Amino acid sequence: MLINVTGRQFVITPAIQTQTENVLAVLDIPALKVTSVNAVMSREKNHFQVSLVLNCKYHTLKAETEDFDLYKALDAAADKLEAQCQDLKEKIQDHRAAATSATDAKQVADTE
Repeated sequence: MLINVTGRQFVITPAIQTQTENVLAVLDIPALKVTSVNAVMSREKNHFQVSLVLNCKYHTLKAETEDFDLYKALDAAADKLEAQCQDLKEKIQDHRAAATSATDAKQVADTE
């Protein structure tokens, strides 16, 4: 999974880079086939805005938050993105065909 971190109006320090990578490492879910995550962090007058975009094989998930603390904003955006990932994972698993058991196959054969 490729993680791109961009800072607007401030410099991304190594501490921010490693914290971002650690927080977003949880989102590498094999069922979703995550290809990349783009993190854009911008500083306005007295607050930070974090925007995360997660690119999967067939889906794109987005989360944005604002807070006075950069790390709190990053954690909140990651939590939103993780909830979206779990919902998508459950949706994908619910749409898969269920395996038929031996008794179901017998009932189908008896009705024919």
